Amino acid sequence: MKTIEMACIKSNIFAAGTFLARGVWSCLAVVALFSTAMLASCGGDKDGSGNFPKDFNSKSDEAKVAYMMENASPDSVARFICRAALGEVPGVRIDTLATATLYAYETYKDENLQTFAQAYDSFADALPLDKKMTLRKLAAMDDPMALGYQLGLEYVNSIRMDHKNAKTVEAEIASLKKVCAQNPEDSAMFPRFMKGFEVALQIDGGSDVPKEIFNKYAR
Repeated sequence: MKTIEMACIKSNIFAAGTFLARGVWSCLAVVALFSTAMLASCGGDKDGSGNFPKDFNSKSDEAKVAYMMENASPDSVARFICRAALGEVPGVRIDTLATATLYAYETYKDENLQTFAQAYDSFADALPLDKKMTLRKLAAMDDPMALGYQLGLEYVNSIRMDHKNAKTVEAEIASLKKVCAQNPEDSAMFPRFMKGFEVALQIDGGSDVPKEIFNKYAR
């Protein structure tokens, strides 16, 4: 009998513990959902285009980034900086990309800095050609005379890594040509890109690049 009683007691204790654990996890889940909702309302969504204070756009670039750093994750901040600089965040603009980016790099530490840097590079690398050129120009980290060549040299790897087909490549090159034609300062950008792209294809040999792309642009 004592053995049976002990077994019953242990069973009740286990059941009570399980019930308590479920209650704790339920509470934690509610807190997590609440925190996520609060973060999103402060501009902390995945692409950095959430709700902002009314005077947000009147703040300096550093102040905008500081606000985002307080209310969003480092990867969201990276995307926000890039998208705001490109004019893709409604009602918000980053005027000097280099200033905004430098503030984040100087303020973040350790894992947050690494996450920010990786997200920034990933976002920039994934942009279509015309926007990639615009972002690189705004960052002012490349030699303006060499940027077109550099974009062309890099584009082969972009085609390979992103599995771009001939239709996508033609569309991106056409968009880049159109953007370059709209600004007299970029008049030499497109011919330099095409030359860099051609040379990269010839040196690379077209491995893992669709044959129709290689035949059309390697010449």
